[in-house]
Amino acid sequence: MRRALEGLDGVKKAKVSFTRGEARVTYDPKKVSVEQMIAAVQRAGFGASMP
Repeated sequence: MRRALEGLDGVKKAKVSFTRGEARVTYDPKKVSVEQMIAAVQRAGFGASMP
């Protein structure tokens, strides 16, 4: 999942915790949207949503 996020233009850093079921992402909102990040995570085979 980290690779899927960090592969997006605009994502600077992604820290994933599978035990917590969360990802913390540092990104540039001018280059990538939350929806694009969710789609990338889902394409990688993981569930994703905003709290």
